[in-house]
Amino acid sequence: MSQTLSPSSSVTGPPLSQEAFDYLWHSLDACTDHGNYTHIQQRDLDYSFEHEDEDTTSLQIERFQIKSQQDSISDLLNPIIPQSTASSMSPDSQTGIIGSSTASSPYNDTITSPPPYSPHTSMTSPIPTVPSNTDYAGDYGFQISFSQPSKETKSTTWTYSESLKKLYVRMATTCPVRFKSQRQPPAGCIIRAMPIFMKPEHVQEPVKRCPNHATSKENNENHPAPTHLVRCEHKLAKYTEDSYTSRQSVIIPHEQPQAGSEWVTNLFQFMCLGSCVGGPNRRPIQIVFTLERENQVLGRRAVEVRICACPGRDRKADEKAALPPSKQSPKKIGSKVSYGTEITTIVPGKKRKLDDDEDSYTLTVRGKENFEILCKLRDSLELASMVPQNQVDRYKQQQVEVNRQWLSVVLARESKNKLMKRKTKPGKVLKRPA
Repeated sequence: MSQTLSPSSSVTGPPLSQEAFDYLWHSLDACTDHGNYTHIQQRDLDYSFEHEDEDTTSLQIERFQIKSQQDSISDLLNPIIPQSTASSMSPDSQTGIIGSSTASSPYNDTITSPPPYSPHTSMTSPIPTVPSNTDYAGDYGFQISFSQPSKETKSTTWTYSESLKKLYVRMATTCPVRFKSQRQPPAGCIIRAMPIFMKPEHVQEPVKRCPNHATSKENNENHPAPTHLVRCEHKLAKYTEDSYTSRQSVIIPHEQPQAGSEWVTNLFQFMCLGSCVGGPNRRPIQIVFTLERENQVLGRRAVEVRICACPGRDRKADEKAALPPSKQSPKKIGSKVSYGTEITTIVPGKKRKLDDDEDSYTLTVRGKENFEILCKLRDSLELASMVPQNQVDRYKQQQVEVNRQWLSVVLARESKNKLMKRKTKPGKVLKRPA
């Protein structure tokens, strides 16, 4: 069985004998034109053949590799089309073969191209790229509310407009937000507060604090998230930033209301003004409160927030601007001051005279300071009309006396000053009387 057979010799042994293997091994070199197209890299093969009987045969081979000498990178990347065929074809014909769904292949009927490259194919995020701001009570009736402060003044720290559904709050001040659900949600639920931009051209950008407030020491000492716009004073508050969308949010556990209470109150803070450059930058924002469990949204509420220095003033201005044109005050034309007359009372049976002193007039003034000055003048005139005539005469006489005394004091002071100047005038010596 150890004899060497030439490719031209015939095999007389059984198909699985050592003689058949030697014949196939030596005929391989002749089939490839003595190695011009195929090079066999081999090591000393450790194989053996055992022929115990005619029915059983065992063959052991360590390994071998057949490699073409003219292999190129294109052959390795595209093993379906041979190099000789591709080189003799035009670029258009090659493109048609590769891109055609009817091209033949020894592996399948169609050639599928690899999926398009994306740097985020391996990244996943529980937060979508464009978060939803649609109110959704869900199966558990998730709701939020804002209780009105005790004093509705211009200097209030926060206020909520029911007509505009908008929260006005001062920077870095606590604002109570109340949460409740009509049905008790399952255990392990959380409440997430995430700021977003309202306009479509800015909604994909994450909302963060401006660099000025984020890097200053004020309100940032020993805080774990100095760049977050929304903070919560809950002891178990957790500040997160999504690695895929870079959106920041604060998470607090969902709690049940205490005995005798309907709502659960949590204190939130907003750490940047709406006009800060590099932060909100005068772009309207919303705070989306979501009830979640294992990254599944069970309820959602969104509220528009304006962070300003004077919440009461801005709320009144926005509510006035939202009124229909018929209910708004008449517009001013340029810088002119317009006034009109209004009849408040009409005495029946008598005709109104043109010079009647009981008529009321309305004066429109630009500027609050000018308005207050005119109010003082009006009050003075009204009070003066109520004083009896004898008291008015007495007051005038007193004022004349006061003016006379004041004038005498001024004249005496001026004469004294003139005398002092004469005494100190250079070039003259005053002689004492004998």
